[in-house]
Amino acid sequence: MQLSAEGIQLFLRGHCRLCRLVGDLLPHGATLYVAVAGLRHASGETIAACLLDPELDRLGGRIVRYVGTSPALADHVEDAIARATTAQPVHPTPQVWKTFLVALMLLEERDDRRLLKIYDEVCGEIGRSPSDC
Repeated sequence: MQLSAEGIQLFLRGHCRLCRLVGDLLPHGATLYVAVAGLRHASGETIAACLLDPELDRLGGRIVRYVGTSPALADHVEDAIARATTAQPVHPTPQVWKTFLVALMLLEERDDRRLLKIYDEVCGEIGRSPSDC
């Protein structure tokens, strides 16, 4: 991920919130996976609007952080980018790190119940129960 100091704070807010809701210490990659998997619940128009939002520029930066995640995340990213660019032309094609930031922006907007539902879906995707995820 390529973040600014504000982008790091966005990630940490989402990570701490998800850990509190789940009641466990989660890997940083789990938070990113939940955020990106949540994009499937957003319209292509919403994703495109976030990609074009000037706030995205403030969240991205020169601080590179590797949070670790599953290779399966790539499918979610590709799907989100495809839906966004189909809904509204976004040129150039969005970079993956920008899609991560959009996912984190939208994660912050989700209510607790919806966020836990997405977490449960992700656990099911990877073949684990939410208590073991």
